[in-house]
Amino acid sequence: MQTRGTAVSVKIGCGMVPLEEVVAFTYRRKTSAMVESAICAAIAIVFNLLFAYVPFMGIVLNLIMPLPLVVCGMRNGLRWSIMSGVVSTVLVAMLVNPIHALFYIGVYGVMGIVLGECMHRHLPAKKLLAYASIGALASIGINLLLALYVMGIHPVDMMFQSLDNAIPQIASSFNTGNMTPEQSAAFTAQMTEMVSMIKIILPGAMLLMAPILVMINYWAARRILARTGETFPEFPPTEEWSFPPAVALAYVVSLFGIQYFQSDRTHIVFTLAANIWAICSMLLMIQGLVFIYWYLKTHGKPTGWMKVIIPVSMFISLFGLIVTYIGGYDILFDARKLRAKKYAAEKGRKTK
Repeated sequence: MQTRGTAVSVKIGCGMVPLEEVVAFTYRRKTSAMVESAICAAIAIVFNLLFAYVPFMGIVLNLIMPLPLVVCGMRNGLRWSIMSGVVSTVLVAMLVNPIHALFYIGVYGVMGIVLGECMHRHLPAKKLLAYASIGALASIGINLLLALYVMGIHPVDMMFQSLDNAIPQIASSFNTGNMTPEQSAAFTAQMTEMVSMIKIILPGAMLLMAPILVMINYWAARRILARTGETFPEFPPTEEWSFPPAVALAYVVSLFGIQYFQSDRTHIVFTLAANIWAICSMLLMIQGLVFIYWYLKTHGKPTGWMKVIIPVSMFISLFGLIVTYIGGYDILFDARKLRAKKYAAEKGRKTK
């Protein structure tokens, strides 16, 4: 620091900058962060209002609910994203209800804050995915404990009760008078069986939800912030994605566990096997879709077919099972030769 007359200068880099300019820049930056945090909080509140009161909007908003806090954290850092999350949560509790606000900050808020801080630090894509997913899973657990011991409610029981209450409503909506009583009873039994299975594999669904939401919000935040000149590390190309062979083996073992304990669904082994099967099924389906995309791309076929293949595999069980088996084949037999190429590259580095 130097003093020239009445002016005070600060050394920044290789030059001297007047102190009043440094103070003015800091004040402008702080004001800008405050304004951006308020805007992100307002957008988060609007998302929650649309989620709570506009039918079918929740399907889309479930995927991008953390996005305002992600952008805020990346632009301004951890402190401002936390402040934005707290403000939006308090106002959501007043405008919607405290339970909705608790669920928002517990699941989406913490995920958005952690992901925004990871992007602020420009962490590698794989580390970012791991840290944000762990933060999301931890926040879900904390959220359940707070709801149980602080608010005296059991969110899981409430969810299960809602699912049970939805069965007769769904059955009546499908029964337009064309079903016989036997067909209606069979359809209701199928819905009851499906809801029962959903209850069992709920933990596995939560484990899968975290990284999927992180990837969607990371992709969306990258697209938004790219307009400001920010660049972030990308995930590996889609055709290079691959899961370890243990996923396919765990899928097979879990199937045997489900069949063996089919008569006693309350057994802990059946619950564990069902959740492992659900997680591995989704991973194998992703692997199968990646293989199909790789095949279309390497053989000069139009990759636009993926816009049809993905939803069909998600909603038609037979096609989804075929894609799952394709993924298992790719993992076990290294159909894309990814492991062979990696081994050859490592061997080449060792010989140099």
